[in-house]
Amino acid sequence: MQITENIVQAGKYKMFYRSAGTGDQTILLLHGIPTNSFLWVHVIPQLAQDYTVIAPDLVGYGASDRSTNEELTLPMQANHIVTLLDALGIPSVHVVGHDLGGGIAQILAVNYTERIESFMVVDGVAFSNWPLPKVVALRYPTAPEFEPSLYFIEKMLREGLFHQELLTPELLNGFSQPFNHPNGPQELLEASLALNHHQTEDIVPDLQRLNKPATFLYGQYDRYLPPYWGNRLKETVPNSTFNILPECSHYSMCDNPLLVSQEIMNHINKILA
Repeated sequence: MQITENIVQAGKYKMFYRSAGTGDQTILLLHGIPTNSFLWVHVIPQLAQDYTVIAPDLVGYGASDRSTNEELTLPMQANHIVTLLDALGIPSVHVVGHDLGGGIAQILAVNYTERIESFMVVDGVAFSNWPLPKVVALRYPTAPEFEPSLYFIEKMLREGLFHQELLTPELLNGFSQPFNHPNGPQELLEASLALNHHQTEDIVPDLQRLNKPATFLYGQYDRYLPPYWGNRLKETVPNSTFNILPECSHYSMCDNPLLVSQEIMNHINKILA
């Protein structure tokens, strides 16, 4: 299944996105920090056999336009995503979010209910479990290893993979290349400055009232956001499902893309049955 790459004007920002498939149902895949839509390249072809799949680079990441930290908060990213869907003429989606994207998925489900058919959080931020200390360290680096840099990105990936042999030059380049220029460290810093746990913590009462199909997937060995948080989400969102992904860490869609693809399809097929 061929993945196409496009750029569209979404409001005041040009947003890059990968897409594939022509199914009646649309799946929206969201990444986190410091990644981009390349995160999903081994998941998209599996899903695109039955669904239309859209995986954008969030504003401030990948090949999408950059902006100041005020525009990169999770609520603002949710707004940008809805603007993107409008530009593409997509009325509603099943949203799947990883890391920060998991927080955006929750915000979309709460604030744009009519646009969201269902939502999934994969190794995602929730409640007050973020930003990660490593990401906060970007703001006030006390040692070279904490400075916003390509080395920081590599370290995040290395510590977030269960299968270390999967950290190939291709994978590393896919995430580091967008920040590999003179202003890249400042862009990474702006992304960090946008993050505040109140962006998800404040919507917890709304999550408790949601009537949307929801599934939470967390890697068995996620060192950044342990499976505990997936269980907390299940206890919070009515009639939701929580599964642990064996032999996966934070970047579970890199550790086992076939398993993550199957879990996403199981989630949607259950809704459509």
